Amino acid sequence: MRRTWGLLSVGTLLFLTACSGEPAPAPTPAPPSTSASKATSTTPTTPPPPASPPKITAACPFLPLTEVQQIMGDAIYGWKEGQQEAAVKEKDGITDYACHYNRSDGFYLSVVAEQGWSVPSMAAETKKECTKPPTPLPDIGETAWFCDGKDQRVTTVVYKRAHGQIRVALVDLSGPTRSDVYETIAKRLAERL
Repeated sequence: MRRTWGLLSVGTLLFLTACSGEPAPAPTPAPPSTSASKATSTTPTTPPPPASPPKITAACPFLPLTEVQQIMGDAIYGWKEGQQEAAVKEKDGITDYACHYNRSDGFYLSVVAEQGWSVPSMAAETKKECTKPPTPLPDIGETAWFCDGKDQRVTTVVYKRAHGQIRVALVDLSGPTRSDVYETIAKRLAERL
């Protein structure tokens, strides 16, 4: 299953999990292309963005699969399906980006204008999705943690305010790994968001 995260406002600020479902199979990796307009990619074509870019246009450059493999120390992770940038979704002033790894795992990034939103309220709602108490990752972004989630997944979450926006990054990985993996992922995302 893949998880897509979004933000909703129902009377007060709520941050809830959106729909769950099986994603379409990722395309077979294509040979390298010189076309700059290719919509999906199975390998990163650009380096990570500069620290805290004013405009976000895609999720995969923030945490490419090859970097996740390097952090995990597992070159096989995600090799079969690669990475795939999902279509950008916009609703009620919230923009959601997603980069799928290994079909069901991935990196999800939500961006919302800072005005009228509260990071503590958003974080409290997100923590409700944890099946066990979250492990805090101090001094990373405005707040960060990792926790066990549904379907034997571990989610790493980072909140950061930048350029008049609240940027919420979630990384969903199958099964547990070393805690330093989650901390390294969170630190890199906090620097880049």
